[in-house]
Amino acid sequence: MTGRTVARTRRLFAVASGIAGALLLTACAGASTQVIATPSVGAGPADGQIAGNGLWLLGGIAAADEIVDAVHAAGTVRYSGAFTELTAGTPDTEPAPGRVLTVEFEGGRAGSSAVVTAGDQRAQIVMVDGRTYTTGNAAYAAATALGDAALGWVCSIGTTSARDEWAPLLEPGALIESLLGTGESVAVETPADGGAVVDVIVGSADAPVGILTVAREGAPLPIAFAAGDTSGDGTFSFSAWGEPVEVSAPADPVVACGD
Repeated sequence: MTGRTVARTRRLFAVASGIAGALLLTACAGASTQVIATPSVGAGPADGQIAGNGLWLLGGIAAADEIVDAVHAAGTVRYSGAFTELTAGTPDTEPAPGRVLTVEFEGGRAGSSAVVTAGDQRAQIVMVDGRTYTTGNAAYAAATALGDAALGWVCSIGTTSARDEWAPLLEPGALIESLLGTGESVAVETPADGGAVVDVIVGSADAPVGILTVAREGAPLPIAFAAGDTSGDGTFSFSAWGEPVEVSAPADPVVACGD
């Protein structure tokens, strides 16, 4: 993955520019709600009861912090996402879809596995027991000067390089923080009566960069995200928060750790 791809992806998820109109999401609450306690939000209705976790009673930064804290407390997750770059338009042509970046991830800091693509490059990454195992197709191996990755799994000590290369895609907490931006431009909509989700707007109500949908009951864990700006558009879906994920080291790597 080139530095340019990383930079453009980060620009999408940073609160840098608006899009025309809101990206409305329809999502079902599929997140676990037994990971952490509900937020502390102060006074509720007259009877003292709040129908849900009360995330919408918090300010932008406090709401963003509550979501990030819930993600860290959950520990594990499964998510998939895709980002489509837009090629620049000209006076005579409209911008057109370009390269696609995708990710499939499961696990947490204790261990995770992921498949990432960027255009014609495809890589698989397993991080477990303080080691990172990487394999990929010929395009990925050539782009990263990691020729052995096209032959099988290549092991290295530590996880920093892989997380940095694909940041923030391989770290759930960092990914959600990136999607939310600074928190200063975050607003939480009051959910509809009986609704199972809460929409968190990133940007402004008139021109949001994106909408993060989180669970209304229990911990405000992310369920879906959709966004778009002048560099492209993207979506994520999240599930299985806090559920056990089995990750094991690949057998017989072509480059063993320490080689």
